[in-house]
Amino acid sequence: MNRHVFLNNDKSDSPKFNRQRNVGGDKKVQNENIESVESNEPKIIQEFQKERLRSFNAVFFSKRKSRNENRTIEFPSYIDLIKIKFYNIFNNEASGNYKLKLKEEFYRRYGLFPIEYKDFNKTVVFEIVDNNLFEVFKRHLKIIIESSNGTSYQNKEYSLIALIYEFEFIDTKARLDNLNEENVMINLISSSKKVYNLQKDTLFGFLSENNLIFSYSENSPDIIEIKDIPWNNTEFIADNFDIVQGIVSSRVEKIRPGYLGPIREYGFEVEVEENITIVGVIDTGVEKIEPLRSIILEESIDHTASTAFWDEVGHGTLVAGLVALGDDFYKDVKSKYYSKAKIFVIKVLQQDNDSLDIPRLLADIRFAKRQYGIRIFNMSLVIPNAKKYNETYSQFAYELDKLAFEEDLLVFISVGNFNDIGLKELVIEEPHLDHEYPDFFYKLNSSTDIHKCENTNICVPSESLNNISVGALAGNLEKNDCSDVTPNALYPAYYSRKFHYDLSQKINTQKIKQKNKHLNKPDFVFEGGDLFDEKAGIEILRSAFVSRDKFFGKTCGTSLATPLVTSYAAEILNSYPKLRTQTVKALLVNSAKYVTKSKLPHFKNKPDSLLKSLIGFGKPSKEELILNYDNSITFIIEDNINVGEIMKIPIELPKYLKKSGNKLQFDISLCFSFMPIKDNQLDYLPLHISFNIVQNKDIEDIAFGVAKKNADTPQEKVAYGIKNFPWSEDHFGIDTRLISNAQFMTYKLQPNDYDKIDDSLAIAVRCLAKKEHFEKFKNSSHPFSIVIKITEILSNENGSNLYSEMLEINNFLEIDSNLNTELEAEN
Repeated sequence: MNRHVFLNNDKSDSPKFNRQRNVGGDKKVQNENIESVESNEPKIIQEFQKERLRSFNAVFFSKRKSRNENRTIEFPSYIDLIKIKFYNIFNNEASGNYKLKLKEEFYRRYGLFPIEYKDFNKTVVFEIVDNNLFEVFKRHLKIIIESSNGTSYQNKEYSLIALIYEFEFIDTKARLDNLNEENVMINLISSSKKVYNLQKDTLFGFLSENNLIFSYSENSPDIIEIKDIPWNNTEFIADNFDIVQGIVSSRVEKIRPGYLGPIREYGFEVEVEENITIVGVIDTGVEKIEPLRSIILEESIDHTASTAFWDEVGHGTLVAGLVALGDDFYKDVKSKYYSKAKIFVIKVLQQDNDSLDIPRLLADIRFAKRQYGIRIFNMSLVIPNAKKYNETYSQFAYELDKLAFEEDLLVFISVGNFNDIGLKELVIEEPHLDHEYPDFFYKLNSSTDIHKCENTNICVPSESLNNISVGALAGNLEKNDCSDVTPNALYPAYYSRKFHYDLSQKINTQKIKQKNKHLNKPDFVFEGGDLFDEKAGIEILRSAFVSRDKFFGKTCGTSLATPLVTSYAAEILNSYPKLRTQTVKALLVNSAKYVTKSKLPHFKNKPDSLLKSLIGFGKPSKEELILNYDNSITFIIEDNINVGEIMKIPIELPKYLKKSGNKLQFDISLCFSFMPIKDNQLDYLPLHISFNIVQNKDIEDIAFGVAKKNADTPQEKVAYGIKNFPWSEDHFGIDTRLISNAQFMTYKLQPNDYDKIDDSLAIAVRCLAKKEHFEKFKNSSHPFSIVIKITEILSNENGSNLYSEMLEINNFLEIDSNLNTELEAEN
């Protein structure tokens, strides 16, 4: 087996490129992704819309009056918020026939400044920054409400009001969400007013005066965690502090291991190499049971004032065991296993449904990275409420994305489990056609009264884009199919969760005009066992000192699938310790596979998007994740690119391929981390980076696509194209589209294609930024990682050693390893 290498061929780049689609072709493809407000809206103010606006207007001013009356703290000025739902995307670009910039116009005309974008930026929360200008908003509303039948809004001073579907005042009730009296997190707005700092100081004073224990960090200035707060204090905060955007629960999902299993000795030992990867396990602590004793670091972090090495519920211990032993533990029974990682314990819970001190946890992850160099973390914990369909990114996900970008780290997050008691009630005790697999996950027109498919969506913070989220398959890593409630071990488990984006739904009465086949959560799936029957679970390690089920037990959940993928990441860094974490992610993406839909009868008549929403890129494969067979080679590119730039990295191909008659397959994955844009769903990921396989031509030809005149074939029409290979992501209309920072494409060269490329081709990479943020990002260089796995598909005996042949003709760099040869061979 052969190691991966860095591709080091001389690259070339251009600071600009032609942004037309189908560059060099005979037709200019129009920008079909940019939506037109004018095209979707009637020019006449409809009577039903007047009635809607009249109703919203009355409720708005009633709520505003009530909030002013309920205030008991006086400030020099206040911050009033209004949420407006628009028919179309609210952006800062000229829109339709209005030829105006909406963000600027709403600020100039009405004194409204956007602080949060939701519903794919069709819903905006504004701060009323100028009350005098807001009187103009009220006057324009009145004009429309009182207008006569058939009144046109076109070219009128009140034309912007016609864009509004509905609006509401943000009162106390709108700031409170799914709360109890134990453990809440306060999300703060970002305001330019001086009263913001005054209110923040006053809020801290209130918390201290009332002896409320809270957690806060300047590294995460928009969140405050409060432990054990009476409801009347929560309501008081929501009533008086305008800087409070929302108050949400921070209790984690209840962990239900359901241990069942034999009683026996451990019967094995674990060998530990000195320089293997350290993984931070964020959980309920880890018991120093005999097999794990030597791999658990003495240093630890404990939020519970007990000890990090006391695991009362056993969850952290089983997670640590799965990270350390990985899936090799289930393949063969041995007396000795090599550990995949050392474990650094971050105990954040004592009981299995305690609250999570999020500001402190974020600070601890940063500390662990800077103090101990830990770059991989496992968090098999989530906030239990399922995300609503098409809901924007949570504050927790934002903070984790920010942290991953700033510190070059990866957090592996479980997507959460559907409650086992609730699932048993739905499937066994209250059977219904819409409770059956897989309609249980998705059926918008369901006739059941006790289940909504929205409740099977992923949980916070597994929507994080820079990090990795993991769902579960029903298999338990044993040879036979031991699944129970799920149809088959190959299927996503009944309790696993799906991506919450559903682009078939309308937002503010309008369809969503975008797609992105790469954007999905979970990123991966792995075996997690199945429910209800003991034999369906995965065997996990237990303490030898518990009263029952000593040494081993069986359980299931995405909590188990997650550390098994984390273990793969640790193995990658054991072999290639200096890789960026986004390269680790790209290697996992590149290796991921899943059975075709045709082999899953239950999904046969379901939309492709349903299966995709449950499996992401699929299950990472150990085969060739770290090493290559002779007929393949894996090149790694770690580089940086500027906004507006396109670069070309050539790859030389062996001459024997022309005579071999064999196909060549390119599996390419791209991953990059980014600084997220807070409170802006469409612009949350502001960077577009994409790739393609192109002819190895001059960079100017690739950048500007000079086509041949009178071209007859598609590859001639686009000067740099090979066949009709598409870019991994379309760069057209990115300002109104969601983008993905994890992409995978497969390209195949047929034997008759080799003559067209003259023994070489190139990987082209391009970068753009959303216009709203262009100035912010234009002067910075943006890191990205690409993994290129090239495989010769042998159809006859004319193959050669592709790996060695490619190294002969391409420049490359060896990737350092910290492990000894014996362990590499074992792995």
